[in-house]
Amino acid sequence: MCTMTWFVKQDGYELFFNRDERGSRSRAAIPGVRADADVQVISPTDADAGGSWISVNQYGVTVCLLNHYEFEQIATYKNWISRGQIVRQFEMTSDIDAAAEHFLSLQLQDYRAFRMFIIDHSGSNRLCIWDGHEARVEHNVSKPKSSSAVDAKHVKQVRKQLFDNLGLASSTHSEDYLRFHASHLPAKSQESVCMHREDASTVSLSYIDVDSSMVQFRYSDGPPCTARLSDAVIAPRIPLSEPEKIVAAIKI
Repeated sequence: MCTMTWFVKQDGYELFFNRDERGSRSRAAIPGVRADADVQVISPTDADAGGSWISVNQYGVTVCLLNHYEFEQIATYKNWISRGQIVRQFEMTSDIDAAAEHFLSLQLQDYRAFRMFIIDHSGSNRLCIWDGHEARVEHNVSKPKSSSAVDAKHVKQVRKQLFDNLGLASSTHSEDYLRFHASHLPAKSQESVCMHREDASTVSLSYIDVDSSMVQFRYSDGPPCTARLSDAVIAPRIPLSEPEKIVAAIKI
């Protein structure tokens, strides 16, 4: 249960991600900086399973995950690995094509269905899809992307229509997107982007801003209709030469 949008700008991109969760889930740890192989990663942490649903690194690559409820396997089939661990596997990548190739090589049978979105500093993106039976990759997909555990097809259509009606397909204004992610249109319900159901709701908004010099992560620790965005967690961006891209790709 999530909604993700983004726009590409001259020197990077901005990305917005509402996380929707059941009320029984623990409150996530707010975004912090982690370092691995001298590269910093900024991400929140799922308190129940230890993974994450969104992460950005100093290369300017963001990885985020949406559940794929329409294809979700039977919950009691096996002891599933948390899908948040997939984000951890890819959060250090610098090359989205190498990441997509690696995704297609994985044995995914122990994960329930998901879609993993990867975008690099130039705004190029890949959508890695596991539908519970086969894996595939789509290139440079359009926005928005959304998921819902209830009436998924209808809910996604409603949110896409609102996105189009607001003219966001051509907007590069952060405030337009922030309003969309805090919106209760057409009503405060399971359909609204800031989602509210009896058993679940939007619990956070992640706002990532990547440009030529830095990576910034702002976070609302609560529904964006009421919770303020935090001050930015910042890391300097690392530009890559071609040899460095090859080495980074090998490390995936």
